[in-house]
Amino acid sequence: MDHFEMVEKLRQKAQVSYEDAKEALEACGWDLLDALVYLEQQGKLRGEEKASYSTRPADEPVKQESRAYRGGFFQRLLDLLVSLINRINQVDLTVSRSGKRLFSLPLLAFALLLIFAFWVTLPAMVIGLFFGLRYRFTGTQGVEGVNRVMDKAAEVVDSLKTGGDERER
Repeated sequence: MDHFEMVEKLRQKAQVSYEDAKEALEACGWDLLDALVYLEQQGKLRGEEKASYSTRPADEPVKQESRAYRGGFFQRLLDLLVSLINRINQVDLTVSRSGKRLFSLPLLAFALLLIFAFWVTLPAMVIGLFFGLRYRFTGTQGVEGVNRVMDKAAEVVDSLKTGGDERER
């Protein structure tokens, strides 16, 4: 193969100009493989971005919908969990006595206490009601209904305490 044919072959394979192909071949002693490596090192190759092979006929479209749907489903699930955790982190359980705030506990910590120490946490809260403790959720909107239930529970305990006192007298 003469030099002209080698330059043309390299030019077609590497999709470079005639001058770049000739320069690369001359720099590499007219070795085609070395010239391709030389052009690649210089960043002059403009070949295909990716090479691929498929047994699917060329006219058959590739279905990407199922993969995108799965990624979309998991992404929506992750977004839902993140928004739920963010909303939970904005709510605190405040414990007070005689209108004075004793302490505040993040809702996530309170939920973990209920899950892992249910038989200790719930009775302690009920006993606390008899000793004048009041519980309120503070934070984002949507906690008013829970606070009404907590207030009613405190009223029931108060009525039990005053009703018990009147019977003893």
